[in-house]
Amino acid sequence: MTEFREKVDVCVIGAGHAGCEAALACARLGLETVIFTVSVDSIALMPCNPNVGGSSKGHLVRELDALGGEMGKNTDKTFIQSKMLNLSKGPAVHSLRAQADKAEYSRAMRKVLENQENLTIKQAEVCGLLWEDIEKDRRAGEMSGRSLENTEDKKERKRYQKKVTGVKTFTGMVYECKAVVLCTGTYLGARCLCGESITYTGPNGLQAANYLTQSLKDMGIELRRFKTGTPARMDRRSIDFSKMEEQFGDERIVPFSFSTDPDSIQKEQVSCFLTYTNEKTHEIIRGNLDRSPIYAGIIEGTGPRYCPSIEDKVVKFADKERHQVFIEPEGLHTSEMYVGGMSSSLPEDVQLAMYRTVPGLEHCKIVRNAYAIEYDCINAGQLDATLEFRAVEGLFSAGQFNGSSGYEEAACQGLVAGVNAAMSILGKEPLTIDRSEGYIGVLIDDLVTKDNREPYRMMTSRAEYRLLLRQDNADLRLRKKGYAVGLISENEYQALLEKERLIEEEISRLKDTFVGAGKEIQNFLESHGSSALKTAASLAELLCRPELSYAVLAEIDKDRVPLPVGVPEQVEIEIKYEGYILRQKRQIEQFRKMEKKLIPQDIDYDEVPSLRLEARQHLKLFRPASIGQASRISGVSPADVSVLLVYLERYGK
Repeated sequence: MTEFREKVDVCVIGAGHAGCEAALACARLGLETVIFTVSVDSIALMPCNPNVGGSSKGHLVRELDALGGEMGKNTDKTFIQSKMLNLSKGPAVHSLRAQADKAEYSRAMRKVLENQENLTIKQAEVCGLLWEDIEKDRRAGEMSGRSLENTEDKKERKRYQKKVTGVKTFTGMVYECKAVVLCTGTYLGARCLCGESITYTGPNGLQAANYLTQSLKDMGIELRRFKTGTPARMDRRSIDFSKMEEQFGDERIVPFSFSTDPDSIQKEQVSCFLTYTNEKTHEIIRGNLDRSPIYAGIIEGTGPRYCPSIEDKVVKFADKERHQVFIEPEGLHTSEMYVGGMSSSLPEDVQLAMYRTVPGLEHCKIVRNAYAIEYDCINAGQLDATLEFRAVEGLFSAGQFNGSSGYEEAACQGLVAGVNAAMSILGKEPLTIDRSEGYIGVLIDDLVTKDNREPYRMMTSRAEYRLLLRQDNADLRLRKKGYAVGLISENEYQALLEKERLIEEEISRLKDTFVGAGKEIQNFLESHGSSALKTAASLAELLCRPELSYAVLAEIDKDRVPLPVGVPEQVEIEIKYEGYILRQKRQIEQFRKMEKKLIPQDIDYDEVPSLRLEARQHLKLFRPASIGQASRISGVSPADVSVLLVYLERYGK
């Protein structure tokens, strides 16, 4: 076959949510980038529910936006219903969720890519990577004679066995490049299962990527087989919504993006609906488990624990009399309705029978059958915190290919991998986010330090410092990092500094503004169910009372001036939770001390005396960058960490 060659800076393989963010990041940083997709029509496709955000996932989208990502902006342009979840709980778990128009979301993101300078879209299947064997030490100088906490040692020694040099498409085109970002999602070696029927396609019947797997194996990359699934889509006209509970969006819509004007997105929203399975539904499922590929042993991959199929729910939660079923629209210009909570791989006849036992779905017509999908992915323990393969220079990986689940997790990894691919080419410091800085840091750290044997899903419970890692302050936490790498504009950066100034000044003003125990104040407190004052108190002290809010205090706060959107919320949270916030900041200080204790990448763990065999094996496999990271690896005990600390102290000397 005649070989054609083209030179670019970065090749991004896959145009799902990870691929879009990776390609946009590289192109916006000035690198000539090409993004490959098996179908241009599948750019930013939402093969499962077209919703963005939700518990903890909303945090990820906000953080992505703070860093300069696109998902939040695109959702603000295409949502059809928006709701802030968990408002009855504390601000740490408040999380935004939006139902997007599936077709419009994909179309809008494609338009962004098509109009991005330095970015080329290419419909082609990448069948192989090109590489050369090397043994390269990128660290200047030797570790000996240096303190392990020296800032110079942040550029820790990193040894590569290979270096990626390009990609080759199925049609024979070769793209020579300096970095590759793998974002293959659920397409690699994919097959879809619906009962006894198996089709070797990607999601929604799109072409699978069937050739890249072997190339990765030839490079020595460890692959795994995971599974996910999706429920059926129903014809809206066949559903009786009168038997369901209507679910409305928020009266006042909060945008995902910090750069979106809230007033510009206030619009009429569509409704979603809630119904439930029942014992008759469960009987049909139990009676046909032998026809389910999951229970018949046909499916090889491991599925997500926290997004189980309806078969799994019925078997594993046998005591439950019913399960929630959410009926949600796929868009404004389609009659397809998504049946949330009932993903399945049962045969079509069983699907129809079980769905028709659900109130409101008695006469439903299936537009698209539910199915399970198996695909190839990697053991993410082969990556470091930059999402680069430790053994392959210039090869980065992001999204579901890393063993995660969800659009939001994928998009965040895509941005981090894309930025770091660019930084490696430009010779600049990589972008890393630790567990104390963001949910993105928790996500990546969990992926690269834990042996994840099932698709990883982000949850608020995974974040130790979630009181500080709120979705409302993502810009205050991460915008400066986005500015430092070049994805946040000067105007956005200056707006952030002004917001910080206003928050600080308003907190100080409230602490320095006192009210007496006069009749007006006592009447005000009584009218809001608050106890009377015995002596003068500051407005900040009153704000600490759970029954009072910043908005309510306006009645007695005579010197207050209007503040921009977002500032009052931060002021109220900082004052109300000050004690808890200070305690968590102290915990973070201890965490960072451990993160600063770096481990040389050429350390020989076999030479560390008194280290348990299991710990030695895991440390050799994951090659942690710091003591903090080592302490989070499964199989490494606190005693092992102590042994390692003693050895490193001697090593440093």
